[in-house]
Amino acid sequence: MAAQDWFDSFFVQGRYAEQLERVPEERTEQEVAFIAERLGLGEEARVLDLCCGIGRHTVPLAKRGFRMAGLDLDGEALEKAKVRAQKAGVEITWHQADMRDIPYEGVLDAVISWFTSWGFYESDEDDAQVLAAVAGALKPGGRFMLEVANRESIFHRYRDTEWREETDGALVLTRRELDLAGSRNYVTETVIRPDGSRSERWHRVRFYSLTELSRMLTEAGLAVEQTWGGSDGSPYDLSSRRLVVLARKSTGGRVGDR
Repeated sequence: MAAQDWFDSFFVQGRYAEQLERVPEERTEQEVAFIAERLGLGEEARVLDLCCGIGRHTVPLAKRGFRMAGLDLDGEALEKAKVRAQKAGVEITWHQADMRDIPYEGVLDAVISWFTSWGFYESDEDDAQVLAAVAGALKPGGRFMLEVANRESIFHRYRDTEWREETDGALVLTRRELDLAGSRNYVTETVIRPDGSRSERWHRVRFYSLTELSRMLTEAGLAVEQTWGGSDGSPYDLSSRRLVVLARKSTGGRVGDR
């Protein structure tokens, strides 16, 4: 499938891979430790990092002994991920593909999707296709861990305009339009770099309630087992900044159409 306009704007032209490189190592270490512990899998388990970006989680999970694969649509990010893997001395299988087109069928022990990498498509049906593809790639009893922004907290803290400074000195003006009826946020960012150059990137994201997400997972054949409010293991509630969901593929139930 061809890259979507929003994807090219935000992830490619917006150089999102560079932003991921600035995430503090201690944050990544905490997230990886949480993922490994809560998945509860032994070494040699086959795990797919869906929308893996620069391999921020893929590489350290491979160092822990998991047989990792990473999938992302952004070729530049994947090149950075390959360099990371090479430096770490780990072997990882990389796929440049749309996340609705997972190239595995019933063989994975787990799939992870971290840092609000799901919910960007034009319709709920497209987002549901991703969950169906995840279910299809998992073994019976396989686990899916999804981490997204918490809709309830986002709505409560909503600001239509704000400025922030990135670690490289760039100033970013973020403008948002929130569609409450559709639970979609339309975001445009204007980036002003220290050398005076400017660029603009945009994306839209659908925020799902836990009720909606649980229903969609169930329809895909993935039963929700546990939730948290972040990688610190805190309970999920209305004030949580993040939502982490752990679901398991049913061993005999219906799996959604691919």
